[in-house]
Amino acid sequence: MSERTRAQLLAENKRLRVEVERLDRIVNPPPPEPPEEPAPKPRLYVLALGELEKRIVPNASQIPEAIKSIAPDAEWVPVYGLSDLPRDGYALRVFDYVTAGFGRGPREIKWYRRKGRELAFAPTQKQVDRFREVSEPLIAAMGEALDDATEYGNARRGYAAFALTDVLHAQFELALARFKAGELDYATEVEDSRCRPRRGLPPRPHEWR
Repeated sequence: MSERTRAQLLAENKRLRVEVERLDRIVNPPPPEPPEEPAPKPRLYVLALGELEKRIVPNASQIPEAIKSIAPDAEWVPVYGLSDLPRDGYALRVFDYVTAGFGRGPREIKWYRRKGRELAFAPTQKQVDRFREVSEPLIAAMGEALDDATEYGNARRGYAAFALTDVLHAQFELALARFKAGELDYATEVEDSRCRPRRGLPPRPHEWR
């Protein structure tokens, strides 16, 4: 058998194999690709822990549209006991929406998560940024008061500056505690810090000249 003939036979054999495979695909077509399953809806929770909340949301179909509109594509699930809230679940309280509706609370979304046996406020990034913005003047005021205390030393003015530092520090701690508790009107604790830092204190020594 010449090399030419051998090469021709190999080529013909390869062609026949391709034809057979093609016929096999016609007779036994591959199974269709399964349809892509839609992504599961995110699950969010509505906390109805008090008796009034339970009357407002006795079941999932009674969740107020005002709450559902926050995340229309989510699956909203009512929760009637804190232990039923998954540890990784985010929840809104019916009570917050009731009070906001009567104008007694801030019209702002407040999310919660379960932390052990307690309910913990879970602030959004926007709320954290807002706290930083509001508390920055208070932090700056503490820094100025410390500078005053350093310059005045053990003089009466120095003691006054130290006392002011303690007051500002207490204000900051109170504002932080209220924020962590989800009390978003904490800004009242720091509003006057913009003008308080050196109120009543004389000029620093280097400012005399």
